[in-house]
Amino acid sequence: MDTVHLINVFLPLYDSNQLFEIIIKNGSYELIRKQSSYLEMKNVIKLDGLSLSPPPTSLKTIDCQGSVLLPSFIDAHMHLDKACSLNKVANHSGTLEEAILNYRQQSPFFSVEEIEYRAIKTALNALSHGTAAIRTHVNFEVALGEDVVFRALEAVLRAREKLKPYIDIQIFPMFSWPDDSSKRKLEWIEEAINMGVDGIGGAPHLAVDPEKEIDFLFDLAEKHDKPIDLHADESDDPNVCTLDYIIQKTVEHQFQNRVVVGHLCSLAPMEHEKALLLIDRMAEAEIGAVTLPGANMYLQGRFDSGIVRRGVTRINEILQRGVTLAAASDNVNDPFHPFGKADLLQIGLLTAYAAHLGSNAGQKQVIKMITEEPAKLLHINNHGVQQGSKASFVILRAGSIEEIFTNLPSERYVFHKGRWIYHSKIVEDWGDSVLAFYWNSIQKQHELFEKRNVRYV
Repeated sequence: MDTVHLINVFLPLYDSNQLFEIIIKNGSYELIRKQSSYLEMKNVIKLDGLSLSPPPTSLKTIDCQGSVLLPSFIDAHMHLDKACSLNKVANHSGTLEEAILNYRQQSPFFSVEEIEYRAIKTALNALSHGTAAIRTHVNFEVALGEDVVFRALEAVLRAREKLKPYIDIQIFPMFSWPDDSSKRKLEWIEEAINMGVDGIGGAPHLAVDPEKEIDFLFDLAEKHDKPIDLHADESDDPNVCTLDYIIQKTVEHQFQNRVVVGHLCSLAPMEHEKALLLIDRMAEAEIGAVTLPGANMYLQGRFDSGIVRRGVTRINEILQRGVTLAAASDNVNDPFHPFGKADLLQIGLLTAYAAHLGSNAGQKQVIKMITEEPAKLLHINNHGVQQGSKASFVILRAGSIEEIFTNLPSERYVFHKGRWIYHSKIVEDWGDSVLAFYWNSIQKQHELFEKRNVRYV
């Protein structure tokens, strides 16, 4: 692997007012050093002049021109098998119930090849935005019969294998206890696990007997030595609370730091002290959590009038009590969530709005919720910008945390698995020479002001 040398780069998660020089060798950070000044060097490649087509065989020093470098994004909760299916599956009421029903009815008409195409398309979109790892939940509905039940899993396994050199994908099928306790259906579940999945998923709050379902899922996880990631309490009803029993089973099975729960919508309308007690118990049991603000703000509160509940869990209380919390995409352009483009900066902005995380510290916390925090949930070690760690990052054409969320910069440079993976370049073309002059002047002034405002050691 070639050596990568970066200068004049911001690392706002570590020091908001300091430029850094970075050297990457053999795919790992060899040197991360604070600069004593804004470096002006000859024979460098300006970041805005970097080209990856054709792929560079050797790169000299890259002047990042005061751009921000962040650890690559990690999407801790997605549904690659359902993504981009909105054109085939409608949801007229906008409710979770109709989305589930309509998708189930359409599932027999999706081929493995179609699901694989949609999964690859969505994963590549995520990668282009800076996401280097995805945990995807995959439908596995035994009630649909053997001809259908394996299709989504087979498709996503194919997609994972094809994209393995470029992006990391973890697969968690959504299992449930067969209503008729059929031996054959239980064999399908065992077969699915042996196909090479990464963990056990499910949505026990939707089961007829949630506790029986949770028992079944924990027994599966223990038998196969797999972590658990469950949809939990995706409901406006504060009385829906499988979290209590999930915590209990986590402790009983000694699954601390091996359980993740997503959504937790019913925590929001729940009586305050009860909710805080549950969150404290989550922290003690070392259960991680994922908030899905896009999908939950869209799906929840559909039957409210006046003040409409938005379904987002208690983000601030969860953070304050030390629970590892990530923000993730959930569904992308499907009946559960018609919007989104697998861009975690977009999800981060929604999280900041929903949880009032607008201060510098708050926005920095949001960045951690799409980088370092989900890395803990996915057990990706040393995911950060630190000497000795594998270099996996995204450079954004922004000069600060605040500028990231103000502009959601489209121009991004993605580095993962020891090489440059993607670069999006913006071509600006004003139709009026005066406007073009003003715009170019503003850009130059911005760069000068940024240089002046930097503090150096």
